[in-house]
Amino acid sequence: MLTFQQWDFIADVYTPALALFSLALLWQASRKTNFKSTFNSVLGLMLSVGFIYLMMFLDNALALWPALGLDYSTHTALALVFVLFIAGQNLGLWVISALSMVLYAGLMIHQAYHTLLDILTTSIVVIPVIWWIQKQRFIRLN
Repeated sequence: MLTFQQWDFIADVYTPALALFSLALLWQASRKTNFKSTFNSVLGLMLSVGFIYLMMFLDNALALWPALGLDYSTHTALALVFVLFIAGQNLGLWVISALSMVLYAGLMIHQAYHTLLDILTTSIVVIPVIWWIQKQRFIRLN
């Protein structure tokens, strides 16, 4: 069985790995599509990340989640930006990225970073906005 620190390391590299994979998909697409399409996808990712941190700021300022006895999960929200981007590329990537997010949620619960309700409430709030941003800005890269 892995130690707490080893699980912690895995949790720490999950989102950066998603970000790097997203950048690799963008790089691959930039060689096949026009600059504007790739730029729009990068801009969409940046807007999505900005939204996640705006929500974190609002939660810190207004104590929205604490009012419910919960905690806004920036871990969840940021991972969802990249999971939804990757999932939008094709069905195979959708299955893999969705499964990876479920496993990551389980890891966050195991490590006591967040509760299931923290993760679910954060997801319910951010997924529609991330999806909308992606629909506006992202192209299907392959």
